Amino acid sequence: MHFCHANAASAKKYKDEIFNRFGGGVLLAIRKEISCYEVFSQNIDNNECVAVQISTQSGTLLICSLYIPPQIKISSRLFDQLLNINNNCLIMGDLNAASTLLGSRKTNSKGIQLQDLLNNTAFSCIDDNITTYERNNYEEKLDWILATRPIIFCINNVNTHMLLDTVSGHKPLTFDLMIMGDDKPPSPRIQFSFKLANWSLYRHILNEKLMQWDVNRKIVSTNDIDEYTTFISESIVAAARSAIPQSSGKINIEISPVTKHLINLKHQFYR
Repeated sequence: MHFCHANAASAKKYKDEIFNRFGGGVLLAIRKEISCYEVFSQNIDNNECVAVQISTQSGTLLICSLYIPPQIKISSRLFDQLLNINNNCLIMGDLNAASTLLGSRKTNSKGIQLQDLLNNTAFSCIDDNITTYERNNYEEKLDWILATRPIIFCINNVNTHMLLDTVSGHKPLTFDLMIMGDDKPPSPRIQFSFKLANWSLYRHILNEKLMQWDVNRKIVSTNDIDEYTTFISESIVAAARSAIPQSSGKINIEISPVTKHLINLKHQFYR
């Protein structure tokens, strides 16, 4: 899998919008064909984080986007919570931390906090001297890739690229992760073209199927109910397959404004 720590389009976007005097939120974009779901979106000790869990061939992986404003300390509580969710964890983000021991040109207080974090948790970092921030003739390594073992050993080809804008000063940071994410399984739903259905044939076949049930049989247990409902469902499907042509095109379902509003309320509640 190829990762980019920067803005992304044509992807599912998970974000934690936080507008205050400390920061402006984080965003994580995943390719639409990758099976994933959001598991974490919180601001803990003013450390802003959003995380999704993806399925891979070797298990699940927690991927996090993190932003820590310059004057805010690194929260050990946040990292503990992420490890409690999944100890296979990958974190990318602007920590505003600099440490000469880890590849930066100087060391600041956040860099010392980062060193302590790496010494006391299961996280490791990509130890290189690539500068990730450039502004007004000032360059520094402030953006970090952190991961637990063995995930850290699966990361290679770490590179930065030209600035996308002149506002943030942060360079796009890309790398390859030698783990394949599972694609979304195809939908098992059968799509029928009801406008072309032969309803006379449908009723005829359905009646023939339903007549095969023993009308004298008593339905008294849960197993009896399950068998009866399965029999009816299979009869309906068999009749539909014979009398209703399947549609090869996609079905576009328009979501009503009310439904969209309820979805937004749900997302706000879980944030």
